[in-house]
Amino acid sequence: MKKNYFSVIVMTIMLSLLVTNSLNAQLYINEFMASNDSSFPGPQGDYPDWIEIYNNGAEDVMLGGYYMSDILDDPAAMFQIPNTYPDSVTVAAGGFIVFYANKGEASSVMNLNFKLSGSGESIGLWNTESAILDSLTYGNQETDVTMGRYPDGGDFWGFMNEITPGAANANPSPSVPDLYINEFMASNDAALPGPQGDYPDWIEIYNGGEEAVMLGGYYMSDDLADPEAMYQIPSTYPDSVTVQPGDFIVFYANKGEASSVMNLNFKLSGDGEQIGLWNPESVFMDSLTYAVQYADTSYGRYHNGTENWYFMSDYTPGESNVNPNIGPSDVVLFINEFMASNDNAVPGPQGDFPDWIEIYNAGEEAVMLGGYFMSDDIADPEAMYQIPDMYPDSVTVEAGGFILFYANKGEATSVLNLNFKLSGDGESIGFWNPEQVFVDSITYGPQIADTSYGRFTDGTNNWFMMPDYTPGESNRNPSSIGDIEENFSISQNYPNPFSTVTNIEFTLENSDNVTVKVFDVRGSLIAVLAENNYSVGTHKIVWNASDVPTGYYFYSLQTSNGIITKKASIVR
Repeated sequence: MKKNYFSVIVMTIMLSLLVTNSLNAQLYINEFMASNDSSFPGPQGDYPDWIEIYNNGAEDVMLGGYYMSDILDDPAAMFQIPNTYPDSVTVAAGGFIVFYANKGEASSVMNLNFKLSGSGESIGLWNTESAILDSLTYGNQETDVTMGRYPDGGDFWGFMNEITPGAANANPSPSVPDLYINEFMASNDAALPGPQGDYPDWIEIYNGGEEAVMLGGYYMSDDLADPEAMYQIPSTYPDSVTVQPGDFIVFYANKGEASSVMNLNFKLSGDGEQIGLWNPESVFMDSLTYAVQYADTSYGRYHNGTENWYFMSDYTPGESNVNPNIGPSDVVLFINEFMASNDNAVPGPQGDFPDWIEIYNAGEEAVMLGGYFMSDDIADPEAMYQIPDMYPDSVTVEAGGFILFYANKGEATSVLNLNFKLSGDGESIGFWNPEQVFVDSITYGPQIADTSYGRFTDGTNNWFMMPDYTPGESNRNPSSIGDIEENFSISQNYPNPFSTVTNIEFTLENSDNVTVKVFDVRGSLIAVLAENNYSVGTHKIVWNASDVPTGYYFYSLQTSNGIITKKASIVR
């Protein structure tokens, strides 16, 4: 969310700054205006240039006898401040005093004998012994805009639209409030009682900035298009409507039952509408257009202030939102089975025969997959498709259960449809959590029509062609486990990672036709290392990858009984 609330030009300018203050007279040229057309009238009714001196010391300083000038290298140009009226030219400890650079119209001891140039020049301050205390060389100035230090006496100089002659300087680049509509409940039947004992709709605001923000004077509304509908939050009790940095505040959308400054003059619709937040200048800060809501369920961002919204049965008004999915350490999800060439085997919910992908939850808790990502391109983050969370029950996979998604290229009549199709010639499938952290992937070769490719047993690393496909159910044994173990096995390549050459060993309990292929992460065939009939026993294949780029690769061993795939890594 991009927010621009102030058009403040800030620059650091210290082309020439020399400070040699004494211990007791810590004096600074603190702010000045070199092009005063109509912003600050002087004591003679004109609009003179002016210079502010700040006393950062612990004692008052009488400036009569001190010198000021707009020329740093000409002692003859130094103007001595009169001491005729000492009280008038005394700057209190921690205080400020303003001198008028109006070129010697000396009707006041506060007037100087020079003017400032708006095109840039210098300002100097010397003590009574002509020892320099402070100086500044500046560039082009803006009309009716000062240049000052922030904080007072500091080394940072900035242009200041908010001029403060004789007072502490305001921050020329104040921190922009970083506020978010973070969570709300639009159908509060019996979940959260309000302060009046009812069950009002509510809206939580999150302050993601570094400073507290008093929201009195800000606006909220459930209609983004009608300025007349904007409700201004009262500033009657500022402490009650102040949100601390990193904290949360809850307002009750109970349609103007204004017995509290926390009450708003509108209610939220459970059928879907809008929520908007504006600053006191009616500058837009944040908004949300939402769809149908569930009773006693909030809708919130996770993490706080991010663009990821989820339904939250574990609502947290006034507190940090909790993960709507269970913790990553508890999630055990697998791409468990898929069909990439579904000619007429499994009809989809729209009556077609789409490719499909099955996810298996091997964990101990249900997982809502809204917000997770899937793709058929592991290497391109832009290709990742986010599973919708608008119907959380429809995309929740129970502990030990299975869920099926249809890879039918974005025919989005269902939250179970994906925006890509699978290639029967071989490619990849990737699966990521809502933070785009990798969960699982598979790179596969050419597929057989109306035959799935799946793990047996569920969640293991053993993949097989499965003419007896089982979408949404536990995979059935394509042969007995005994047969698998007795027929073949493959070891992890060694060394791994490797630079140029690695060894791949496999063992056959019966002679069989063996094919060993290597694929890259996109599913492209890189090499065929073996394609022959091998006898009983252990065999070693050497892969010389000297002409293959660094990265991750997958090698598969296929026999008449199935396929096993493992990962190798090339580093140089």
